[in-house]
This record gives sequence, C-alpha cells and structure tokens, in this order.
Amino acid sequence: MRGIRIPALATAILAALMLPVTLVSPASAAAPTVDVRPLPLPVGESPTVPYLHRPTEASVSVVDPTNGMKTPVDLVGDENDQFTLLGRSGSGFVLRATNRNIDKVIRVQLDVPQKTLTDMYYADKARLSADGRYLLKTATQTSGAIQAQVRSATTGAVVARHTFKASTRPDPIDVSGTRVLVGGYSTPRTMTWDWKTGTIKTIASRAAYAGSFATNRLATYTKDPSNLDACSVVSTVTAPATTLWRGCLEAVASFSPDGARFATNAIEHQNHADVVRRRSLHGTLLTTYRNPNGLWMYAWETNTRVLMRSYPGNSSGGWLVLCEVADCERAWRAYS
Repeated sequence: MRGIRIPALATAILAALMLPVTLVSPASAAAPTVDVRPLPLPVGESPTVPYLHRPTEASVSVVDPTNGMKTPVDLVGDENDQFTLLGRSGSGFVLRATNRNIDKVIRVQLDVPQKTLTDMYYADKARLSADGRYLLKTATQTSGAIQAQVRSATTGAVVARHTFKASTRPDPIDVSGTRVLVGGYSTPRTMTWDWKTGTIKTIASRAAYAGSFATNRLATYTKDPSNLDACSVVSTVTAPATTLWRGCLEAVASFSPDGARFATNAIEHQNHADVVRRRSLHGTLLTTYRNPNGLWMYAWETNTRVLMRSYPGNSSGGWLVLCEVADCERAWRAYS
C-alpha cells in the first residue's frame, strides 16, 4: 500500500467542498465556432425540408422528404438550366428557372403537367408567401416603373398589383389577408399595401427584406445594403420601431419557424460569403459556422437545426450541411 493518511485526505476533501462554486450557465458559455467544410464531415441523414436532386445535368427533381417521392422538373432551355427552389405550395413546388435569356417561375407537381407561372426579368424578385399560397414578385415595366404583384402560386393568375416608381425598388415580403408587407427605397421604408382598399401605409423608416406576418418577425436595412454604413435591424412587424437586434456586418438570411432565432449571412457591403451565424431573437450569438471556400444559409429544418450550402473548394460541387449547434454532418449534394 502507498501509506495514504486518511485523516489528511478527509480534511482536504472537506475543505474543497466548503469552497464557493461558480456554475457556468449556457448563456454565459462562449458560443462555439464550427468549421463546416463539407468533405471532412460525416455523412448523415437526408434533409427533412424539400430539396433538389440532380444526378445528371438533364435529370432534375424535387424530393419531398415527407414521403420520399421525387417530382420531376422539365428543362426549360437545355442542360445549362439553373433552378432555385422557392418552396412548397400545397401539393406542389415552385422554382425559378434561368438559362441565358430564359428566366421564369414554374410549378411542378406529381402527375400534373409542369406549369409556367410567370416570366421574369433578371433583376426582378420572386418569393413565396410564408403559407405558400401566393407568388410575390416584381415586374419591371417598359416605362422603368416597377410593379409589385401578388399571384396565385397554383395558377399564376394575378391577384393584385401596384406600380411603384423605379427608385422605390419595391420588394414584396409576405401576405396576410389582403395586406402585403413591402420593403422600399429612395427613402428606405417598410410599407403595408392593402390590395382590397388600395391603401399603402409606411410602418418603418427602414427597408424590409425578410419577415413574416405569422411569426411577427421583420428584418430591415437602414440603407441600401451595398452602402458601407448600412446596417440590419430585427424587430416585430407590429412594433417595428422597437429594435430587438442591430448589426452592421450581418444580414438576416431567415428566421426559425417559431421566430425565436435567426440565421445571418454577411451583409452585402462586406462582400464575402464564408460565415453563417445563428442568433437568438435579441441577437445573442449561439453558433458561428465558417467555411473559407463558400457558405450560405439554406433553410431551417427545425427551430434549432439549420441547413447550409457549403463548398469544398475543389470544384466538385457544394453540399447541404446540417448542423444542430456544433454537431454537423453532410446531408445532400447542393444543386441550387
């Protein structure tokens, strides 16, 4: 035996137990920084949100993770077509398709012929409303004015339209009832346009670029994001004057489904795409994800789990990388 003196050991343990103990709470712990270059990451499960599958240039489909079914997407030009999945709409999916002089929004659905919802101009914007019912787009007029349009995401029929001056650069964000949330410039502002009454009301002196009526979340720019002194502000739609977070190096990519968190990319004037940050609603940094070869936020899988487009830097194409805080894996090839 080593001849340990038991009384001395007991005295030492008792003294240690009497010392004050400081507990480190999760909020005070340093937010992790995670390298998400895709190839070193383990291969995990497929995404649980819709995603593109393109095993060859001529073969394109949208995968529905709820049932594993693949909805075919017909080429609109040739094998150089590029597709961006705008989201789910009812039993179908809406995509933007581009190829040289082709730019259009299409709808695909199993056992239903592919449909062109509208033709686009390269500078025009298009997104789905949060509930997937409406296609929100801008249309540049021959006069130079810009029209904000609300279209059916099923048929493409125009539900409502309003023409703005070119300098306003309207950006329709979401729909609730007959109200449309619209960002605008010249003088930065956020507006609600009611197509039933024909009225437009300014609710903030910053330009909306992301948000949702349903979760009551709003992200705005203080100036055009290409300006070096432009900043981003997070607030609610109902109280846009109350700032929840403000940052001048980041811009909100999207809010979590419950609105309790948001993910950011670098703001435009920073001119880089190699970092995604996950923050609480009031801006507390939760996780930083980095990839010097290119990284963009893609979607929230859950209220805490994010999907990002991450590139290996060897021209082999990108991956969708899935992260739950610092636990990350490769989920699927990225085709958009």
